[in-house]
Amino acid sequence: MSNRLSRFRIHSSLVVAGALFAGAAHAQGVPVPDASAPSDTAQSEGDVITVTGWRLRQLDVAAPTASRLNLSVRQTPATIDQITSAEILTRGFRTVEEATDSLPGVISGGSPGDPALFSLRGFSGDEVTILHNGIYVGPGDMVNRPGNTFNIASIDVLQGPASVLYGQGAVGGAVNIVGKHPDFTRDSFQALGSYGTFETVSTGFGGNKVLGDSWAVQGDASYHRTGGYVHDAPSDSLNLTGAIAYKPTDALSVELSMDFLKDNLSPYYGTPLVPASYGTDPIKGVLSTTDGLVVDKRMRDISYNVADHKTHSTQYWPKLVLNWSPNSWMTVSNTAYYFHADRRWINAEQYVFNSTTKLIDRDRFFVFHRQDIEGDQLSVSFNTPVFGLENKAVLGADYSHLNFRRARGFPDGDSVDPLNPNPGLFGPIQERVSPTRWDTGSIFGEDVLTIAKGLHLVTGVRAERIYLTRENYNVDGSFNAATSFNRTYKLFNWRAGLTYDLAKSTTAYVSYSTGKDPVNSNIFLVNAGENFPLSSARQFEAGLKTDLAGGRGSLTLALYDIKRKNLLTQIAIDVVSNVGEQTSRGIEFSGQYKVTHNWTVIGSATYTDAKYRNFVDPNYGVNASGNRPANVPDFTGNVWTAFQHVAGLPLEIGGGVKYVGNRFGNTSNTLRLKDYATGIVYATYSIQKGIDLTLRVNNVWNKDFVQWADIFYPAQVQLGEPRRIEGSVLVHF
Repeated sequence: MSNRLSRFRIHSSLVVAGALFAGAAHAQGVPVPDASAPSDTAQSEGDVITVTGWRLRQLDVAAPTASRLNLSVRQTPATIDQITSAEILTRGFRTVEEATDSLPGVISGGSPGDPALFSLRGFSGDEVTILHNGIYVGPGDMVNRPGNTFNIASIDVLQGPASVLYGQGAVGGAVNIVGKHPDFTRDSFQALGSYGTFETVSTGFGGNKVLGDSWAVQGDASYHRTGGYVHDAPSDSLNLTGAIAYKPTDALSVELSMDFLKDNLSPYYGTPLVPASYGTDPIKGVLSTTDGLVVDKRMRDISYNVADHKTHSTQYWPKLVLNWSPNSWMTVSNTAYYFHADRRWINAEQYVFNSTTKLIDRDRFFVFHRQDIEGDQLSVSFNTPVFGLENKAVLGADYSHLNFRRARGFPDGDSVDPLNPNPGLFGPIQERVSPTRWDTGSIFGEDVLTIAKGLHLVTGVRAERIYLTRENYNVDGSFNAATSFNRTYKLFNWRAGLTYDLAKSTTAYVSYSTGKDPVNSNIFLVNAGENFPLSSARQFEAGLKTDLAGGRGSLTLALYDIKRKNLLTQIAIDVVSNVGEQTSRGIEFSGQYKVTHNWTVIGSATYTDAKYRNFVDPNYGVNASGNRPANVPDFTGNVWTAFQHVAGLPLEIGGGVKYVGNRFGNTSNTLRLKDYATGIVYATYSIQKGIDLTLRVNNVWNKDFVQWADIFYPAQVQLGEPRRIEGSVLVHF
């Protein structure tokens, strides 16, 4: 323990010291046209401090992802982080995965079938819920896509169990992707164009138009493509979003929106591990294994997929949102939506070095999804005293109906030369179809009661029923009654927290929250034989939130302890194993400060102690009790800073550094992924008002590192992107 504390002090010191030297990033980004978005200004000693792309977090703005009560960040007894559209454009993050990865305590990665996963607070994969405007459409590793960032307003990350808000899962936290909304205050327009290394191209244009006192429209289109940093591993995505709002009175608004995404993801699914005797040119400092395996630099840029690979999806998502305030103390909100997606994976996914033949043995795997969801969320907010005490409450109901058709198969594989692989073709496809249906209904409530001046009690409950139907069919199309089933899940979750204003600018809080979910956190993969009780989780959290120097900055500190019991974890494709318990405890720090009128520093540091308990992996005969879950770093740290008006010019320079500590790539903890730090530097010059030119370098030190390693692809790891240089122009008015 003393060694861990010493390391924590060292890494915390590095993060603080790094703020003095690391560059940071910022562009003259367009503020998100959203009336609920925080202002980019802060008052200090009578002066207005303007922060454009690099926004200082303000604690007294609403945090809707963390509560339906319209509580501010300060009033919420939980940890909530956010990155806005302007900040995303500044840092050059073109996908939601990249942008989310920059927030405190978050790392990201993926695997062949799971293109965009997150790890936070000791949990990863389906244990982190992915939301779109607060709506859940399924397990993240089955439905989430990297997503373009040009079309969104912000990304919010709520740390810790969030089942009381969003239902099943959400043990580690929830990532909420928030779309743009029509703005009645002004017209706006923005256009983006960029080009960089690996033939990376990003374009986007869109804006807002006020059509009179009662109507406004918002629309955006973006396209992103890259040739990929591995040979023959391109990707592209097209995202179209739009909304029209009708607001005849201040008490009533109606908004109809559409989100369309079409993408082809990279076919790079990892670089094989090879014995040191074969890997004559090993990449040093990226990993270590107990059996001496390495990553050979000669294989660094090789894709081992088949020539006719496919990882494609098309999805569209219309929504109708109504808000009505019939009086001063009540508001009714309703969201009706439909979600449709078609996804196709046709690939060679596993690459295993054969020590006998000195070849790479490849598998074949395909899976097709057709997903349709109809749903509705209704809530009523009340602002009425209780026993003479100030009180706010929300009551609501949530319903969704899912049809999910999954067809999959495992044709025979082949073997290829490690240094000169013949791509080959996938081969014939024979489908095994597994339709899944669910009907999910829930009722929920939240309340905040002002017990005394500065003392608030925040509570919430959610009762949920999931009616699941699974039908399995054989390759010949015949019904497999033995593996088909119906099941009902009954979930009840709650949370309670106290916030207390120690001073006008300082608030302390404590909270307790619970979470429940079906086995494996993935309701789409529950099998007939897995008739286990629900997994359950609980979290204790305590923290502090304070302003610094009259609004020149802010600081948040959180300590947490999470325990999850009676769970299954995935150890191979379609194979799960029982885990008695998983625990995670840690400390998180984040702070922002306006050092001078033109210099801003933002930093964070986290320490996580996560362990399995009572876990024997039957697939490999490994007792993993006491081991750390895969892709969970012990330390993470971020430092970002921005220098504006350099030499009196309309020039801004800066950058950022992200540190990711040691992780493991398997449950036995025999594959250690080494810690790494990557940096971003940039310079933005405004040639005139509303036209900004930016030169940006990502991974400035060209650091080799392992970004992710999946436990059910144990013979390969996914390496991070090398140095990327890009130039961009942003036009906005």
